[in-house]
Amino acid sequence: MGPPVENLTALTLRLLTRTAHPRLADWELATAEVLTTAPVAGMADLISTNLTTERISLGIRRELLQGVPLGAVLRLRAKLGSSGDILAEPHPDPADFHVERT
Repeated sequence: MGPPVENLTALTLRLLTRTAHPRLADWELATAEVLTTAPVAGMADLISTNLTTERISLGIRRELLQGVPLGAVLRLRAKLGSSGDILAEPHPDPADFHVERT
């Protein structure tokens, strides 16, 4: 097995549910409706090419979701991890993480 592929995808999501992540401390496991996906320049896009449904589960660092209500629209970047989990960038640049409260 070779090294993991560096990948990153820009996502726009509607937050549907969230709960404590079962394996990652200080992370939430969110279920979200995928509104849009886009490749990130210079990185492989392994998420949009593997989507089989309009809903995904992904890990998001809890601090990023403080005060974010269900139904909010999130714009973030995420990667497909080697274990098959989708994980949002843990410390995104402010320009790469945005919340629209609805």
